[in-house]
Order: sequence, then C-alpha cells, then structure tokens
Amino acid sequence: MSFIIDVWRSLWDTLWTALGFEGKNGTLVLLGLDNAGKTTLLHRLRTGDIRSFPPTDRPQQCEKFSYQGITFQAWDLGGHEAVRHLWEDYVCECSAVLFLVDASDPNRLEEAQFELEALIGEKIVQDIPIAILCNKCDREDALSSKELQSLLDYENLKKVQGDELISMFRISVLHGEGYQAAFRWISKHL
Repeated sequence: MSFIIDVWRSLWDTLWTALGFEGKNGTLVLLGLDNAGKTTLLHRLRTGDIRSFPPTDRPQQCEKFSYQGITFQAWDLGGHEAVRHLWEDYVCECSAVLFLVDASDPNRLEEAQFELEALIGEKIVQDIPIAILCNKCDREDALSSKELQSLLDYENLKKVQGDELISMFRISVLHGEGYQAAFRWISKHL
C-alpha cells in the first residue's frame, strides 16, 4: 500500500511542478474559534505528525513549512474571544486566510459565522482569499455540507467577498484529508 502512495505522491509532485506551482511563497493566517483544529493542522503540515494541543491563548510564532512545492509562513492565532481582536493585525499582511470551523459542534457555528462575517463585512480581508476549512468531518456527528453552508451563511459571504475569493472545504486534520484541495485552491491566488 505504501508503494502505491509513494507512486501517487511522485506523480503529484511532478504534475505540481509542471503546472508552475514550484517555488512560490505565501503567508497564511489560521483563524477560527478555539478547538477548531488550527494548531493541530499547522503541526501536521510542518511535521506530518498528528497530536493534541492545549488551546492557543496568544498568537504563536510564525511557523515555516513547505507544502506541495510552496513555502509558507503561517501564523496560528488563538481563537478565544479575548484574542480575536488581534486577528486584524495579522490578516492585512497575509496571502490567504484559513478559517477553521468545527463541523461537529453546531452550537458554536453561529459564533464562528459572526466572526467570519465581521472579517469579511468590515473589509479586513478584502482581496484576500479565504478557505473555510470545515474540520472534523470524519466524525459521525459532523454536519453535512448543506447544513454548514446554511449555518455559516455561506452564500451571503460569497456575495460580499466575491465568489473567486472564498471557498469551503470539508476536511479531517486527524485523517489528513481534504485540506489538500484547499491548498491547491490557495496556490492559484499566489
């Protein structure tokens, strides 16, 4: 099985380079409410490993990693209400925003929608691509794409931000699934 995975990775890397994505750079800001999976995703992207982390209570150091031939600098910002006012300071200098939501926690989606709408509505992220990563979609209690779109008022967000600058992806950081498509989408904007 690992032989097949290695062959696919090699083919993918060759295609990625041929399409001109090799050598690009970008700065990412990981936003979202606490417990959405931001730190875990960044750790997985940096090391390939998965582990659990305590909640981030202040902005982390800028982490560097390469993914599919692109070098990224990423800021993992805390998601607690007390630190959300700092998001604006980091967003204005980034190439893209990864906004993570917990797809298995419907009780906090209204709060996540409010924060996302504030970023977009106040034009803080004007002309910056936003990938909404609906994490934990591997769980049985995860909401469907349609439910997530409705609760996040996704159609309205697309109208305000522009169809080409916002996209939603179902992911599982735990299983390493889904975020690859988000990075392909982001790479088009670099």
